[in-house]
Formats: sequence, structure tokens, C-alpha cells
Amino acid sequence: MKMAVLLVRNCMLEETSDDFNKAVNVAIHCINDHKYYEKVLRNAIKGVGTDEDGLTRVFVTRITEKDLKDIKELYYKKNSGHLEDAVAKEISGYYKKFLLTLLGKEG
Repeated sequence: MKMAVLLVRNCMLEETSDDFNKAVNVAIHCINDHKYYEKVLRNAIKGVGTDEDGLTRVFVTRITEKDLKDIKELYYKKNSGHLEDAVAKEISGYYKKFLLTLLGKEG
């Protein structure tokens, strides 16, 4: 993070409530941080069950081809596997076809 963002974040941590701090921290990460979205996708897919709300949130808010391309590349680097394959494995039905279409891969 840039120094100015860190300074603002540290000042806010000292002066505001925990709930507000959490909201601001998420907002700061969401500004243009593909790492944040990769982490949301990874957490939504891994483990037992799938967080479909988390998946939908990323796909709805980061729908541009450029953003998805960057997020997919980062996902591959961090997880040694393609996001499309993880989605295909964890999701089923029309939702799977929809997500894979957004990712540029036919379901």
C-alpha cells in the first residue's frame, strides 16, 4: 500500500470504532486491489461448501474483462490452478454455466 493510505488507515484505527475500521479497511482494499478479490474468490471456493454470495459479489463488481483477467492470473499464481477449473469443480447447474461464461470458458 502507498504511504498515504497507510497513514490514513493507521490514524483511523486509533480514532474510530471496530466496525467502522473493518468497513474502511475493506473499502481501501476494494479500490483497485486484485489481491483482495482473488482472496475473496479463493475463500469462497475452498473448503466444504461454496460461498456463492462471495462469488457473485466479485463477478458483479469486477465484471470488466481486464479486471477478471488480472484476477484470474493472480489466482493461478497463488493457487497453482485455474479459477475456471475451481469454479467448474465446486459449482453446478446454471450458476456454474453462468460463471464459466463470465470467465470466458464454456460450461
